[in-house]
Amino acid sequence: MACPDAGVCTREAFDVSPHVIALTEFMLSDPASFRLPRKYKIAFSGCPGDCIGATVNDLGFIAKQGEGGPGFAVYVGGGMGPHARVAQLLEEFVPAHEAHLVAEAVKRVFDKNGNRKNKSRARLRYLVEERGFDGFKELYSSELTQLREESPAKPEMRHLPHRTTPTQAAGFEQAEGFVSWCRANVGAQKQSGYYLVHVPLFLGEISVDTLERLADVVETYGEGMVRATPSQNLVIRSVLGTTLPGLHRAFAALKMTGGRKNRSPVLREMIACTGASTCKLGICLSQGLAEAIRDELEHSELDLQDATLLRLHINGCPNSCGHHPIGSIALFGAARRIGDRLVPHYVLQLGGRLGEGRTRLAEGKEVLPARNVPVFLIEFLRVFRESEQYPDFDSFLDSGGREQATRIAAQYKNVPPFAQGTRHYCDWGENEPFSLAGRGPGECSAGVFDLIEVDLASARQALEEGKTLAAAELASRALLVTQGEEAHTAAEAFDLFEKHFLRTGLVDDSFQDLIAEARNRAARLNGNKPFDVDVRRISFLIDAVESLYENMDPSLRFKAVPQRCGPTCACLKEAQLVASDDVAVDREADFRGVTCPLNYVKTKLLLEQMNRGQVLSVLLDETGIRSVPDSAANAGHEVLSKQEEVDGWRVLIRRA
Repeated sequence: MACPDAGVCTREAFDVSPHVIALTEFMLSDPASFRLPRKYKIAFSGCPGDCIGATVNDLGFIAKQGEGGPGFAVYVGGGMGPHARVAQLLEEFVPAHEAHLVAEAVKRVFDKNGNRKNKSRARLRYLVEERGFDGFKELYSSELTQLREESPAKPEMRHLPHRTTPTQAAGFEQAEGFVSWCRANVGAQKQSGYYLVHVPLFLGEISVDTLERLADVVETYGEGMVRATPSQNLVIRSVLGTTLPGLHRAFAALKMTGGRKNRSPVLREMIACTGASTCKLGICLSQGLAEAIRDELEHSELDLQDATLLRLHINGCPNSCGHHPIGSIALFGAARRIGDRLVPHYVLQLGGRLGEGRTRLAEGKEVLPARNVPVFLIEFLRVFRESEQYPDFDSFLDSGGREQATRIAAQYKNVPPFAQGTRHYCDWGENEPFSLAGRGPGECSAGVFDLIEVDLASARQALEEGKTLAAAELASRALLVTQGEEAHTAAEAFDLFEKHFLRTGLVDDSFQDLIAEARNRAARLNGNKPFDVDVRRISFLIDAVESLYENMDPSLRFKAVPQRCGPTCACLKEAQLVASDDVAVDREADFRGVTCPLNYVKTKLLLEQMNRGQVLSVLLDETGIRSVPDSAANAGHEVLSKQEEVDGWRVLIRRA
């Protein structure tokens, strides 16, 4: 990855894009490169501002000008995810022509010492933690010394095509809104007379028709191409100043000038992952929340145009696909239980930022119902706007802003009972009550783990308060989500617990009588009467569920039961569909090694390109077989077969 402004931004030390191209070609030229960890991300930033996130990736290069010429500071061991890390400084300065040696040395260190058995820990940051940074540096230095002795051929530096002579002459007059559009979206380049133009796309979305028309515009203005930004927008580089009025008119015709008031930076730069709409790991509909925040903010008349460094990142779960740990205001989806119902919530964190020597991760634990988040944000941002620290959000937080957030959040935590209305029980963009039911074994999410831990902690608290029936119910509910189940009554929770955990032997059948007594008590009309039972029996039940949870792997499988260990086990083989030899395949794809949820996103895109009734054959690994077929079936497609092969699973899907 490289910052999209490489070579034109006034802040950059030098154009890093040739080094990105050279490094990519160098690493792919070596067959051993294909032994890279599943997620090995390298980022190049052209300046200490670190717009691309070099300080939060596995390996990051930040451009520097040294006495002997251009080079890089090198950072290692960063990463996103539910346990995000800031990278540590590995090299203060290396010459630019040695960047490929550094990347190769780090790769070899992981190849020889990284954890390849546990995919959830197959990241550089875990190796750095296990070895200690000094220990990691020793391994790296040894590999780098050996590489220098081997003297591999230097990769060729090549620039991407770059055009600075527009094909369309100047001459357009300024249309209405030109000045405000320039203020919001146009910046001067280091090349005199040329400008960088940002193309705002809300959540990165653009229709096929608009994209085709945009391509015609791009051929006329700037360098003949667009580049994507980390904030899901586009940029056009090297636009001659005299042609800006014409470009503005072209964007106005496409309705791409930025919308109402050209949208404040906090909306233009807002990031949201796809959330539960396509990702089976997602907890909440994060893009629905983003749309609600946009509507609320645009109608609030709150002017935040000067807050150019304020970033709002939204994630549907704690897994960080939306990079919430580096958001100024970060929100990630969670589920909380209100009575017998699940309610979509978001955890609020504040203060994330990027920048060499100043990168930090957002912090905070305030939890808000999803439906209350937009109104909370408007009130919190209004306090920020009226503060003496505006537009410096970091200074605002350090001067009591976090305390203000806590105070305001306290007013928006309440969720009315389900009987009084279902609004809070439905996620944004959804009319049906929120549920995690339907998840199958192996569909992991840090948000699911969070819900389990909340339920178990609540069970302990209920027991301490003498609420024995509630404690037994919470303990019985805690792990139902791992079986794709959700109970709407206490009696149903006990029934499902018996079905999935007592009858299967996951929990000792000595608890059978306790669960039967609790179910009978919950089913009676006078169920509010105290559940007269020895509290030690409830405590032992909670212990048993906690022990089972601790024995659960990251894919929601219980190690104590071998037949549930994964997609190659006997129980799944018995349930798999039988492949039909006479099915004609219209298209094939290999998505082994593609991470979830991208494996389904790629499958979905291929299916959308096919005609109804055509058959797609897709190769998947263990991660893919656990989620892609179910996701395709839920979207209405027909899964014809799932067949295990030597090095993966072949799935046939008929386009609906």
